[in-house]
Amino acid sequence: MKRLIFGAAFLLALPGRADALECADFGSWLEKGCRRVADTYDRGENQFFISGYSYHVPATYTPEKRAELNSNAWGSGWARTVEDADGDTHSVGLLAFLDSHKHVQWNIGYTYSTYWRSRDGVQPGLGYFVGIVQRPDIAGGVPFPAALPLATLRYGQATLFATYIPTLNGGINHGSTLFVYGSYTFKR
Repeated sequence: MKRLIFGAAFLLALPGRADALECADFGSWLEKGCRRVADTYDRGENQFFISGYSYHVPATYTPEKRAELNSNAWGSGWARTVEDADGDTHSVGLLAFLDSHKHVQWNIGYTYSTYWRSRDGVQPGLGYFVGIVQRPDIAGGVPFPAALPLATLRYGQATLFATYIPTLNGGINHGSTLFVYGSYTFKR
């Protein structure tokens, strides 16, 4: 619990402008990404996340193990999000939720989604998340980089996200989870 409180306090203490970091200091190969993140943070609208469900793919777990795992991945988060003229979105934020073992998992990073169909109806989309993840049962709790695919459905200011977390170390009972969460964007 102390980690959770410390992490939240740290994020709230960050300076108001993300571009206080000089993007040119990262070198030319990271400068464009840095500028995208800083611009999204500065120009973005507030977005609230709520998480809720993890589906553990039956083919990759024994029935006994699935019975032990937490499917109710309750949590929440906050982001800054920008919608391009073509409807694509860029978001920078934090999401914390209960993982499969009922421990808090922290995710901080960047999300991109592209959409089809008219903005005034339900829009399917695809995208990705890249960021830093921290969970106690992986890498001894040390934060590690992650990249995951996203499938989205957007209607108005609400978006439903789904991502697939594959088995990386092989074998039974080591992964393949579908994680679902949602967001609401507060328009100015």
